[in-house]
Amino acid sequence: MLSAAGTDGRAPLVPLPRFSLAPVIVGIAVCAAIYLGFTAGHYLLHNFQLRGEEARVRAEIAQLDRDQRQLEAVRQYLQSDEYVEDVARRTLGLVKPGETLVIVSSTAPETPTPTAAAESRTPAAEWWKALFLPTPEPTR
Repeated sequence: MLSAAGTDGRAPLVPLPRFSLAPVIVGIAVCAAIYLGFTAGHYLLHNFQLRGEEARVRAEIAQLDRDQRQLEAVRQYLQSDEYVEDVARRTLGLVKPGETLVIVSSTAPETPTPTAAAESRTPAAEWWKALFLPTPEPTR
């Protein structure tokens, strides 16, 4: 008697489904394209951020160069005879030979009005300017 198992007692062979290699290759190619796209996008974004940082650092360097030139000018002024004379006249009340010291007093002290630029700065931002730069002479 023959059974469904075949003549020799083994199970019949069932053909395996055939897989095509094309969908696998297309899937790998799509994954590679997505990866390369994200990598290129990340590179471009990082490059854009670095250019912005470079521009900011260059602007900061330019500002620091301007500050250095101004500090050099202040240092030269502080080493000049003009500064020594100004300190002697204003702080110490000294006069040159032949000059007469005149002290003018007002009854109401002047209150300066702040400008928009002065209000935007912090008080300690440029303390050295207020300390060392000469004050303008009042016009008569």
